[in-house]
Amino acid sequence: MISASLAGQARGTAAMITSRLADPAHIEAAVAASIPDPNALGPRPPSSLLAGDAGIALLLRHAGDAPHEEADRWRRAGHAALLRAVRDTRDAPLTSAGIVTGSAGLALAMAEFAATDHRYRPGLDGVHIGLADQTRRRLADGRPAGGPRFEDYDVLGGASGVLGHLLTQAPDRTDPAPVHALIDDLVRFCTAESEGHEPRWVVPLEHYPLPPRTTREAHGFINLGMAHGIPGPLAALALAWKSGYRRPRMGEAIANTVAALSAAAVRDEFGVIWPGEIPVGPDGRHTEDHHPARSAWCYGVPGIAVALLTAADALADRRLRNFAIEAIEADLRRVEATLDRRSPSLCHGLAGLLSIAEVFARTTGSATARAFLPVLTEHLLSHCSADLPFGVQNREPPDLKIDNPDFLCGAAGVAAALWTVSTPVSRGWQRALLIA
Repeated sequence: MISASLAGQARGTAAMITSRLADPAHIEAAVAASIPDPNALGPRPPSSLLAGDAGIALLLRHAGDAPHEEADRWRRAGHAALLRAVRDTRDAPLTSAGIVTGSAGLALAMAEFAATDHRYRPGLDGVHIGLADQTRRRLADGRPAGGPRFEDYDVLGGASGVLGHLLTQAPDRTDPAPVHALIDDLVRFCTAESEGHEPRWVVPLEHYPLPPRTTREAHGFINLGMAHGIPGPLAALALAWKSGYRRPRMGEAIANTVAALSAAAVRDEFGVIWPGEIPVGPDGRHTEDHHPARSAWCYGVPGIAVALLTAADALADRRLRNFAIEAIEADLRRVEATLDRRSPSLCHGLAGLLSIAEVFARTTGSATARAFLPVLTEHLLSHCSADLPFGVQNREPPDLKIDNPDFLCGAAGVAAALWTVSTPVSRGWQRALLIA
């Protein structure tokens, strides 16, 4: 979908980044020399999929399938990175289930290796057993009083991301009980306790990890971002529906979330756009917020649009599918003039936008999405240079430049996006973000 010449540039740059990330000593030295990434919660945990060696392993596993002279070295380096991630859990056992730093993230990486090499299967089975136990214990504890926390339901740390991974596994290879329990938990989150009441997705101020942006948030809000908001449960439930699961009120939960996102949409001169959240007043009523979210996977139109597309495909809803296409096409036109000011990362930058545009171009035939693939690829490549330790830096306001090797906010995610748009490699990494 991009020219042969541009695809060659993308492959060459992806290969350069991948080769840097195949050297653990280089990673350690470059991270130590860099300023800290404000997105990081602390030192790099090797077992983390999106912020550690498990994610590096996943990139190297996919890159090892590319027709490249270094593919064998990348595969060996990928095995070594995965081994480091697994060994780390012996000294620091995984205590959470989530995709970022929990068992589901490590399992997703291991599953990509096990798909072509049965020797990884026993280890993966063991991680899945632990994941099932973590899920049972978390759900047995119930939701906290006063309202949900992001880590209860979201993609990065919560039930949506865990369910997304488990749905990729053959039913005869995993325990179905955690899948059913996670679906039921997300259904409860997306449905009202009784008729005429709000679904349980209002996040109270005390569970918000950052200071409120305005006083209107003081009574809670509904998060609309793919990373931490209701598009994540929508995407996860839609993927479960598409996989054949049917649980009580599941269809109602999907419909509620689609309706809430549709009602929250506003329009500007380009078309559909969403705010980052819906503040809730002291009486529990929604208040209008026309402050547009950033245009990225984590918040804004791209993440919401791909969640709506997933729901449309699961339900065979042509009208919803057209709405999702309309939304992403409007946003691509909207952001065209500001692409040179964007971070290159998957989470909130160009790599995420490119990956979502590729999904729309490949699965919907959107001419606009297809036309923007070379534009986005060129802008992403403009951030890359062999002079940088990892070939690309994460950029954060006001003018921070960080040597981050990892998947969500660093070089591994940029390389994955470039491989995907230029080379027939696995797209398995995209399930971590629920975009495929």
